Amino acid sequence: MATFIEPFGYSHGWRDIVNDVNFDVDERRPEFEISTVWQSDDAIALALGQSIQVQAKASEPFRSAITPVIGTDVTYGGAGTPAIAISRRSGQSTTISITAIGGPVTITRLQLRARPVSVARTIKVSASDSESIQRHGPRSNPDEAPWANAHDSYAIAQLLLAHYAQRRPSVQLRLVSSDEEHLLQILTRTISDMVTIRHSELGLNGDFHIESVEHTIARMPSDEEADAGCEQRVHYATLGCERTGLIVPSNPFTFDVAGRGFDDGVFDPTAADDPEAVFIFDHEIQGQFDHGRFGT
Repeated sequence: MATFIEPFGYSHGWRDIVNDVNFDVDERRPEFEISTVWQSDDAIALALGQSIQVQAKASEPFRSAITPVIGTDVTYGGAGTPAIAISRRSGQSTTISITAIGGPVTITRLQLRARPVSVARTIKVSASDSESIQRHGPRSNPDEAPWANAHDSYAIAQLLLAHYAQRRPSVQLRLVSSDEEHLLQILTRTISDMVTIRHSELGLNGDFHIESVEHTIARMPSDEEADAGCEQRVHYATLGCERTGLIVPSNPFTFDVAGRGFDDGVFDPTAADDPEAVFIFDHEIQGQFDHGRFGT
């Protein structure tokens, strides 16, 4: 147990409620025909043996990119010949490497051809929590889900509702270690760790997940050293935490246990994250189907 010091920040979590999620999902299909996905008319002058790398970034993703062909994709002049290679053939950008061989080269036009992966249609993925909307009013999620397909977007929406349809209080507290044992505990706390926070004046006593960690070393005079002008270093750890708000079901699904099988057990992605109970391969106890539970 570590004792925090002021300031202690507390937020009820009303502003973070999300109960109505909508995503516009672009469904893309690769085109059959090869076409120009990027081009440049900037002049590139290279001396004999000189190399340059050009970043070709297309407006849309592409596949099956073709190394630029001299005469078709590359127009140049000079006594030499350009040797060209590309770093990759799919994505939204690639690096075109050009080396002048046999003499100086001046490139006046450069393009990249590939199969564009264009947007075939846009669909809307929606999910909501009617109970939360009735209680708090509609609260939408302001962020998008880029590059997620329809199924992934729906899964993201369900996760948002599961976590934020009801308010999640958050706190920000500052810790100062009183001894080496407490200092070690403070220094080893990291993102997603669960801690129990108690604040008697607020009536707060619950489990929180750590969402941010900030360490500060400050100098302040000690009582004995103040007159001598000396200072001692003090370590502060500021933790930003969010209430778990998770309900542990009474019968999480467990193999080979009566009453917790497929007909009765409930898949439990929340309580199963308990490090003392989650399934671990080759573990003496938690590696057994009767004891270890599947986690997220």
